[in-house]
Order: sequence, then structure tokens, then C-alpha cells
Amino acid sequence: MNVIYNTCYADPWLQVAISLQREYGFNPVYWNGYHDDNSEDLIKTHFPTALYHRYYDAWKGVFPDPVHSLYAESHIELDFLKKYAYFELQTIKMMDRMDITGHGFSFIERQRHYRNFVKYWSGCIGLLKPELVISAVVPHRVYDYVLYLLCHHHGIPYISFRSSIFKGRIVPLTDVSTIGNIFDAEYKKCYQNASGAKELWTQIDSNIYETYLKVQKSYAEGQPEYMHFHYSTHKKNDGFAALFKTLLSDIRKQKKLYFGSEGQLLKGINYYHKHPLKSIENSRFSFVSYSRLKLKTNNYKKSLKKYYHSKAVVPDYEKPYVILPLHYQPEMTSNPSGDIFVDQMLCVDVLDKHLPPDFTIYVKEHPVQFQAHREGHTSRIKEFYDDLLRYKRVKLVPLNIDSFTLIRNSKAIATVTGTAGWEGMVLGKPVIIFGLAWYEKYNGVLRITDDDSASAIPAFIENYVFDEKNLAAYLAAFDAVSVKAYFYKGLKQKMNQREQECVENLKKAVIKMLENGKV
Repeated sequence: MNVIYNTCYADPWLQVAISLQREYGFNPVYWNGYHDDNSEDLIKTHFPTALYHRYYDAWKGVFPDPVHSLYAESHIELDFLKKYAYFELQTIKMMDRMDITGHGFSFIERQRHYRNFVKYWSGCIGLLKPELVISAVVPHRVYDYVLYLLCHHHGIPYISFRSSIFKGRIVPLTDVSTIGNIFDAEYKKCYQNASGAKELWTQIDSNIYETYLKVQKSYAEGQPEYMHFHYSTHKKNDGFAALFKTLLSDIRKQKKLYFGSEGQLLKGINYYHKHPLKSIENSRFSFVSYSRLKLKTNNYKKSLKKYYHSKAVVPDYEKPYVILPLHYQPEMTSNPSGDIFVDQMLCVDVLDKHLPPDFTIYVKEHPVQFQAHREGHTSRIKEFYDDLLRYKRVKLVPLNIDSFTLIRNSKAIATVTGTAGWEGMVLGKPVIIFGLAWYEKYNGVLRITDDDSASAIPAFIENYVFDEKNLAAYLAAFDAVSVKAYFYKGLKQKMNQREQECVENLKKAVIKMLENGKV
């Protein structure tokens, strides 16, 4: 079986690939890998016939020579283009994060980039004839999302892994629009076989149970770990001196990247961003020009944050309301996981149409949207907040009001796929979601996919009754079925897991998905 490995960090995925090849005959024919894990040399050593695709080259549509040379011979299927036209727009939206200025990557350039990917990946599939794609993460960068679409079109299984709020706990997927029925049988069994919630809590992994308990405390104690990371990283990237210090640190860690055969520091740093004055393929930045653009966009985010706060009001907790915490964008959690609701204005529109007339809709921006190290400026303009406030019952919430307070006083929580949904579950509130989430099959969650499901919102909120046993049963099912592994870079240091265990768990997950006919 020929296998493409997508965006797989060398540790643990190299050993997973070696094990799958040895035990099941899975032959790696293509590997998209990172620049900071020595994966290029490792893949050439262990799988010398596999094509290696560098991470930043992949973003820019610069393919390995054997694929690049097929461009003229590859053709776009018109049936594919028509069938997946909707997803083409999703892909074009994904390119927001590549637009460093927010207005330097035009529609025509983005469409060209998308269709070049279709040609290159079509040629690659024809050349290598893959029978399976294994992806460490849900495809959400333009390069791997196009591959996912083509695999879906040609019936090639594509297995990826969706993260959860629990450290190192992931859900295997074959469809980026839903988790499917992976938990259903275990969820039902756990609920029926237990006498009550207390019995289930004793059976659940301590990390899951402790995460559950934290949400019942103050926000200072229960705040998601990733928020601490964002705040500290923001400080390291706010200002020219901070950017320069970060670059020096990066150079020390990745000397080969900057001074190797590519000589990126001398040619210009090879980020995934598009240079406003160059084609995407030829985009490189000197440190000075990159820093200048970053500082300019950071200043824009600061002004946007100030504008947001000028429109925000303190909530009235005495009146009924639904809280909608916005997602940071651009990011996988809303694109592709949110489907059409990557446009979060649609979430507000649905709520405004279907909520009881006396309900207020409180919308709170994600704090990371304004932070220096992210690309939040590419997905917000001040008119976005103006348009939100054109809905008469929508109000913006100050960033310094914590989500636990907002949730505890609400009638319901609405989110595309976010952590706020999990927090609402724990705090006993009905949860309305608009996209793929690891908790989407919990029966205290209503997922909105169309007008029919949206029309169920009023009854769902009115009739909701919290059942702790039900929540414990879902978490017990999640504990039993989810995969425990440091599947993505940076996680190994945060988990107390041996490499052998991690590799075995990932390997078993892939084989189980194949054996159970999930692909």
C-alpha cells in the first residue's frame, strides 16, 4: 500500500511509518515534513525512494521536481472543479493567514494558487498512486486541504487526527465535517451500565477528570493552558526588539534552515506568507522588511482592539442571554471545521432569527485576535464589529470579563467548535455548536447544520436539563475511544508518555480505522 504522510513531525511519525511498513507493508511514497526536526535527512535515510516536500515549500505550491515537472501534463477535471466549487471558496479563505498585510493576496492570485495545487496534486496522485494518506492534523492549510479534496473525489482514504481540550487526546477522522459515530456505541454502553456519575468518574483517566474539575473553579484556575502560551508568546513578539530576539533564537535552533543549502537568511527568510510585491512561489523577506510589515500589522491590531473596546458594554446578568465567544481566525477550528460558519456573522444571524425575542446575544472577541504573534488582522476589519451591532440585540463584551462568569449567568452557550462549548457542558448549560467538535455527539449539544436544526434552538434551550451522569458517560466513552499520543510538535514535552507507547497507539488507530471500514 502506497502511503502519503502529511505534515508529520519526525517524532513520533517516523517510527509509526517504520512500524506500519514492517508489519503491514505500508510503503511511504511522499512525506510532507517540517524544517526543524531533521525529517528531510531522516526520510531520505529510512525511505530513500519517497519524495520529500518541505513545509514552507508546500505552503507556496513549490513541489519536488518529479511532481513539478508534471505540471504541463496534469489537467484539472471539470467535474471535480464543479463538484467542489463550494470548497474552493473555503480554500481561498484559508489563504488569509498567508496574506501578511491583509490586502496583499488578491482573489485572482488565490484562485490561481488553488488551481495550481489541484494540478500538482492530481499529477502527484497519478505518479505515485497513493492508496492512503495519513495526516497528523486535520487538513487546514491550503496545500493539504486540496489534497484532502482530491482524495475524497478519487476515493482515497484520508486519516487525520482532531485534538481535544485534553492534553494529548485526539480523535481519528476520515471526514473533516464530523467526528461521525466513533463514540456512539461506547457512550450508550457507559450510560446504561453505570449506576451514576460517581461510578463513572472513578473509571475515567485522571487527566480528563482533573480538567473537568478545573472548569468548576475560578477562571484563573481553569483557564485553558493554550491561553497562557498565547499571552507569553505575544509579549515575545510585540515590538522590533522582541522580533529580533525571536529571530536570533530561531537561528540558533535551526542553523541548517538559515545557513544550509537553501541559505535562507541570505536569500531572504522563507516564511509561508506572501510578499505583497511578489508571486507566492517567490516570496521571501529580509528580516528588516518582514519586521516592518509585522510592526505595521501589530499597530493595526492595536487600533482594532481599541475600536472593539469602544463598542463593548458590561453584560446585564439579570436578563436572559446567549453568549457567543468568537473564534480566533484564521485557524482550523473555524476553517474547515466550521464549514460555512467560518463566517461567524452567520452564527449571529442564526441566533438572532431563532432565539426567543427577550434574549440578548453577547458576543465576545477572542483575545488572541489582537495579539502580536498571530495573523488576526487578516480576518477582522472594524466594519465586522459595526455589522454585528446592526443586530438590535447583539452587544459586544469587554475582553477582561472571563468566560466562566459569562457562561454561568447565561441561558446557553453558542460556539463554532470552541473550548467554550466544553466549559458550558461542565457548567451545566445547553451548548449550540456550528461545526466539528470532539464533543459534538454529547446529547447536551445541538449542532446547527441547516435551517431545520436551527429551528430547534428555542425548544433545545427551554427543555434542556443537565444530567451529570450523561456528561460522565460521554467523557468515559471519549476516554475509551480517543487516542493518547503526542501527535504534533511541541506536545512530547508536555506529556508523560514513552515514544514506544505513542507509536503503538497511533499505529493501532490507523489500522482500526481501516479494519472498521471507516475509510
